[in-house]
Amino acid sequence: MVEYETCTMGLVMALEHQVKRLRVYGDSALVIYQLCGEWETRDIKLIPYHDYAKDMTEAFDAITFQHVPREENQMADALATLLAMVRVNEGREMTIHVRQQSRTAYCQHLSLKQQRQTRNPREYPEGASENSKRTLRRLAVGYLLSGSALYKRNADMTLLRCVDHQEAERIIEEVHEGTFGTHASGHTLARKILRARYYWTKLESDCHQHVRKCLKCQIHVDRINVTPSTLHNLTSPWPFSMWGIDVIGPIEPKASNGHRFILVAIDYFTKWVEAASYSAVTRSVVVKFIKRDIICRYGIPTHVITDNGTNPNNKMMTELCEQFQIRHHNSTLTIPKRTGQ
Repeated sequence: MVEYETCTMGLVMALEHQVKRLRVYGDSALVIYQLCGEWETRDIKLIPYHDYAKDMTEAFDAITFQHVPREENQMADALATLLAMVRVNEGREMTIHVRQQSRTAYCQHLSLKQQRQTRNPREYPEGASENSKRTLRRLAVGYLLSGSALYKRNADMTLLRCVDHQEAERIIEEVHEGTFGTHASGHTLARKILRARYYWTKLESDCHQHVRKCLKCQIHVDRINVTPSTLHNLTSPWPFSMWGIDVIGPIEPKASNGHRFILVAIDYFTKWVEAASYSAVTRSVVVKFIKRDIICRYGIPTHVITDNGTNPNNKMMTELCEQFQIRHHNSTLTIPKRTGQ
């Protein structure tokens, strides 16, 4: 507290001499960095001094604070040494003017008169009902009045300084888009302000309203209602409506029953597989496989996709598709060796 009092005394002297631009040097890192805004003022005893000094800085056109370590503060050491070397002439009378001034301070010990005043009951608003008085007493337990500053007790018993509407707007702007602002969401912004030991009744709603009005947040926010990728039509709108048919083989060595080929059909929707082995895949084999293993089991498909071979592309296949109104498609031409087949 002594460092704050020394700083405020220097600011008062500068204002008395009508100084508009001031550079403050100090060896107290706590005072300098708190007045610069780099450190938070959490000590209850220092909050009145910090607020009083900040109000005085607004009277200057330009003011800067610079921390000077004690080992580098040679000027102050020289002045202190020079003062100790000066001898005052004995017998010489000097007039000392004592002035009184009032300023905000932290009262650690109350006088007996003040203690009696704090024990007296507070007056309720005029026309308040018993229910309103009971509610007021219940809400007052969560607050603490220290001088002219009002604090709210948090759930973890930390004290949050209550601010008015104008100061609340300034705090929101500084935390949201200030030097260390990250343009966070409304909920995150409210939590950061609480961690900074500030509180007002409409904290949560004011933070959400500020984020909605922030131009940069509206431009760069994630578009939650936009699909992450381009929409595509489904190749198969429902199960077993589109099948892909292909032949695997010849397989060496052949099976005991002489089968060397496998005819495979895959449903595009469910990825269900139907397969059957044959010694040779002829045109009639393909047609019978479609009737027996696809149509009779899963119903008539709307599309059938095959390769460009001669076995699935013939007159019998065309007649089958016309009979059951199936659309027959051929896959894109590929060279098996290039695709590793």
